[in-house]
Amino acid sequence: MPARPVIPASANLLAAWRADPHSGDAGQMAQLLATPQAGLDACLQEQHTPAILDLHFGAGLAFLASWQRFDQLRVQGGAQRLHYVAIQPHPCTVEQLLALHAGWEGLAPYAAQLRAAWPLLLPGTHRLLLDEGRVTLTLVFGPLDEELARLEAPCDLFYLHGRQQDFDAAAPDWNPHACKRLARLAWTGARALVFDGAATADAMRQVGFTGEPLPGVLTLHYAPAWARPPSHVAAADTPLRRQSSHARHALVIGAGLAGCAIGERLAARGWRIDLVEAGDGPATQASGNHGGLFMPALARDDSPLARLTRAAFLFAARHWERLGGVGTAADAAIAGECCGILQFGRDARQALSFEQGARDWNYPPGYARWMDAEQARALLGMPVMGGGYFFPQAGWLNPPSVCRRLLAVAQQGGALATYFGRQVAALRRDGEHWQALDQAGQIIVQAPVVILAAGAQARALAQSASLPLNAVRGQVTHLPAQGFPEVPVALCGDGYLTRPYAGQVCMGASYDRDDGAGLRISSHAENLQRLRNMLPGTGERYAMPDAETVELQGRVGFRCIAPDRLPLVGALPDMDAAVALAPTRLDAVPRHTGLYGLLGYASRGLIWAPVMAELLAAMLEREPLPLPRDLLAALDPARFVGKADVETAAADD
Repeated sequence: MPARPVIPASANLLAAWRADPHSGDAGQMAQLLATPQAGLDACLQEQHTPAILDLHFGAGLAFLASWQRFDQLRVQGGAQRLHYVAIQPHPCTVEQLLALHAGWEGLAPYAAQLRAAWPLLLPGTHRLLLDEGRVTLTLVFGPLDEELARLEAPCDLFYLHGRQQDFDAAAPDWNPHACKRLARLAWTGARALVFDGAATADAMRQVGFTGEPLPGVLTLHYAPAWARPPSHVAAADTPLRRQSSHARHALVIGAGLAGCAIGERLAARGWRIDLVEAGDGPATQASGNHGGLFMPALARDDSPLARLTRAAFLFAARHWERLGGVGTAADAAIAGECCGILQFGRDARQALSFEQGARDWNYPPGYARWMDAEQARALLGMPVMGGGYFFPQAGWLNPPSVCRRLLAVAQQGGALATYFGRQVAALRRDGEHWQALDQAGQIIVQAPVVILAAGAQARALAQSASLPLNAVRGQVTHLPAQGFPEVPVALCGDGYLTRPYAGQVCMGASYDRDDGAGLRISSHAENLQRLRNMLPGTGERYAMPDAETVELQGRVGFRCIAPDRLPLVGALPDMDAAVALAPTRLDAVPRHTGLYGLLGYASRGLIWAPVMAELLAAMLEREPLPLPRDLLAALDPARFVGKADVETAAADD
């Protein structure tokens, strides 16, 4: 898609928000939302985790007032978690928010939290966890009509403005076609509050909303006269509680980054988790490396990979802070550094593409900026292979410490039990439960939901054996940090280099199509050459070891990779049934009941793990999802059904 950077709110737009009582007058908004007709109190009392969609967010007045009311009712037994989704074509900067929030004294504590978490102005979906995770704010920066069509969020309450075009010339009229997109998201019994909305009443009625106008506002209730999907139909004349389709008990197979992350995200939602791992502790397989990078991938055309890694990287960076932060001190919650990463172009062609992309997108400097060869040399203080992207918020982490921290947080509520040293040899469905069996056919544990997060080991189970997953060998090399040239940032190019930790730097990694588990001289030699390519002057400052004569340290792991290099997240397809039916749409592919996957993280586990766990947890809880519909399809484990030679393509890549 063409470059389309976010354009912040203009001075005229800020003035329009200030003049509009529904986005600028805190007292009037609080008074309106407190009325029974507004539907907010009913929404907060009927659902365990209500979801609100706001298409007139402005500086967040309705959000802050709703959050305050949620806080008040939560301690009285109301909803315990709140989801709030907003689409903003022209979001504010933090400085603009501060100016607009100045007159909202009663909302000051909430406004301060919002500003502290406010994301960089980058297009796409931003998932923010506020109020110790009780409030989830999903901000979508992009054109309203386009993003509304891509939104996947079952909603209980809508905040709309009948004169939306006064604030965004590109916004759609609230005609039946546009309103139908709202009805697609409406949960049974949903309500809508339409500011200055009398003119929209007919269009809303045509898609199933009924109600009456109040002074300056239209209050509506979703009650279509036609059949709705079974999951949305209430048994009585009351809204259907949007609860998980399963009992909140999951069996997670694998204690690497994927398994530990889903354990933490489900535990935060009150689930009970049984975590089974063949190794003697967490991170014994691909997630066990000494160090790994977390950074996004950029593309001039803003490809699905670029959009996914942007959302994933930004969510992960915030999530590590929520989990206690990143550092190199002995008591750091997660070992690592947010020191920045310099990514070189692999060759002159890619370097030119990087430079042109940086100019087209004009990324916020806190996200990514282009450095030419001279700037990169000045940053590192030594010769470099060329120019590249600098990601100031990126860095390196010690994956085992990430896994340990995720498990520690999940266990704080006593919701997670671990079964280390237990190999799952088979899965068996028994009534409403899946049973995990060991090599002797004995039951290790059982649960109604199973989540496969064991990487390439998932191929050993019958239900997932047909997934086109490949195990790709990766060997990293460890060099003593003493005497190694001081590099202020982590590096990425043909390989990668971390900064020192526990007396070592980590560099790599090989990409081998074999199953050799032992360290090999040739892979060490390749890693050393990668370092020489990135930093041509290294040999002048450091006695580079000879892999042929020096016994080097390192580690071998096996990445789990799909043919398109994207993760597999969601309900796993029943491949045998799918072959027989030959479905032509993803939603028609037969699925295993209660069986889900978090697989195919390849070399990006440190950014994939948090957001993919949040995505699957939201799917299981029927919550608004943190990614748009087209990217969900790109991650669906059933996307390979009916595609020939996918395993061959993966092997030849």
